[in-house]
Amino acid sequence: MKTKILLTALALIFSLQFTQAQYLVDATFIAGKNVGQVEIFLNNAGYDTSSMTLNAVIWYKITYNTIDVFGNPTIASGALYVPTLSDIMPLVSYQHGTVFNKMWVPSNNYLRRQGLLYSGNGYITTLPDYLGMGVNPGIHPYIHWESEATASIDLMRAAREFLLDSLQISDNNQLFLAGYSQGGHSTMALHKYITDNNLQNEFNVVASTPMSGPYDVSSTSVDFLLKSPTYPRPEFLPYIGASYQYIYGNLYTSYDQYYDAPYDTIIADWIADGTDAPYLPENFYEFMQDSVVDNIKNNPNHPLRVNASYNDLYNWIPQEPVRMLYCTNDHLVDFENSILARDTMNALGAPDVEAIDVYPSGDHYTCFIPATTESLDWFNSFLLSVPSINIQSKIILYPNPTTGVLTIQSNTILVQIEIYNLLGQLVESNTNQNTIDISSVSQGIYFIKIMDENGNIGSQKVVKE
Repeated sequence: MKTKILLTALALIFSLQFTQAQYLVDATFIAGKNVGQVEIFLNNAGYDTSSMTLNAVIWYKITYNTIDVFGNPTIASGALYVPTLSDIMPLVSYQHGTVFNKMWVPSNNYLRRQGLLYSGNGYITTLPDYLGMGVNPGIHPYIHWESEATASIDLMRAAREFLLDSLQISDNNQLFLAGYSQGGHSTMALHKYITDNNLQNEFNVVASTPMSGPYDVSSTSVDFLLKSPTYPRPEFLPYIGASYQYIYGNLYTSYDQYYDAPYDTIIADWIADGTDAPYLPENFYEFMQDSVVDNIKNNPNHPLRVNASYNDLYNWIPQEPVRMLYCTNDHLVDFENSILARDTMNALGAPDVEAIDVYPSGDHYTCFIPATTESLDWFNSFLLSVPSINIQSKIILYPNPTTGVLTIQSNTILVQIEIYNLLGQLVESNTNQNTIDISSVSQGIYFIKIMDENGNIGSQKVVKE
């Protein structure tokens, strides 16, 4: 893995400083896979693992406290994937794509390839179910940016509590954001929410990859749904409609005001039950009232478009690197969402935003593997290290806490020893020695990074008294 930025600080330090609430409700072990099983699973899912250094992974269902779309306390669920690699690792928050059945979510052992891809490669991974999914009651607030963000943030907070208290593991405060389709929108929402609410000290976003997402919901995305006589996933529109009616309450008072019989009842039952999407004709005019379709299509001030505009995410200024990954031939989400977001953000002064076509001939389904592979490779380029189990278990460091000289005992030849402060700044280094003097640095908590002659890397916490 390439080296571009430094390990910063333990997430524990920041979570204790900036979050006082108890987020974790419960953690339940789901399953685990050894290295060989992870490799087989990823290969079968379509990934080329030949250049990956994989590790075993265990995962859990996390139930946690959060808020609903109206700011009221509620309980939600998600999954936590943990590599069996080290006690300090980077963190990925992965936001999943559209799911219609509220039980087909990460906490119920679905969407495993996302968790195993990132965690198999050394990242702690959180995967929120979202509101209205998993254990959370009610309608899923589909494409609602704030609830996508808060569900993701509070899962990370709960995961940090569980990791520290039960597994004695912490993330290294390098946070990476990723998500595909609806998850692309959710990833952009999460990044924006952290920025808008000045949460960077708690959530140090290093890089973000929203993939194939609808960032301009009100115009580009709605126009793409309605521009042709047919659309292959017509259920998206009533799903958005039900979400915005639930949140904003200004679309209809009953389903028959939007939908023809018997589809009004079919759609109402589907939304209420949170089950699989029903069959709907690909032509909207065959199950929606013609006047409704025409009004949404032609009126830029239609309430659905106005509601959608509250959830547009292309016109803000991310301060951290963003790569929007897409495929030009996407048949479900218009790739122009990514182009518009890139151009708008750059015009507003964003320092590092790109939109990359990772597989021009790929549609919305075949784009997933190239996009998530590119996401992982890009994240890897930012890591100082993922500690290697080959050296991590062989390091003895003493005295710790220390007032001055640290001695590192190892049965391998050490070629580099470096000390970093909580800002990720290098404060001391030695080469080809087994000691390092930090008597000149201030009291506090530091990271020591150690590399041996074989390129294996280990890291531990050091306390300077």
